[in-house]
Amino acid sequence: MKAKNIVIIVVILLIIAIGAFLFVQANSHNTQVDVISNSTLKNGDSVQIVLKDEYRNVYPNENVHIKILGDDGWGNNYDVVTDNEGEAAVVLSTFENGNYTIHTNYNGTLFNKEYHGVDALVIDDGY
Repeated sequence: MKAKNIVIIVVILLIIAIGAFLFVQANSHNTQVDVISNSTLKNGDSVQIVLKDEYRNVYPNENVHIKILGDDGWGNNYDVVTDNEGEAAVVLSTFENGNYTIHTNYNGTLFNKEYHGVDALVIDDGY
């Protein structure tokens, strides 16, 4: 009788865990980090991003990791926190003219899915 009760408890806990997982998955939102600055910038300009979901709701006070990677493989890493409008920025300085990629990573939360994106960037100081 004791083993039967243990099996019943385990089955009930398993059903609860599966139900909770399905609830979170059904209510999770896709997220996206958009680079809203121009694709050609100069030193002193800012790379600006906005974090939002599939319904265009913005997410304030969320951490986003930005990596600006040059053609030479050298990367600059930045951790930013979005403001009340879901936006954050990184000021460019000491970059050589050339082509770069902006890698944005948002780790997500319980109800917001993670996002990883890549955008092109050209730095051209006019020389």
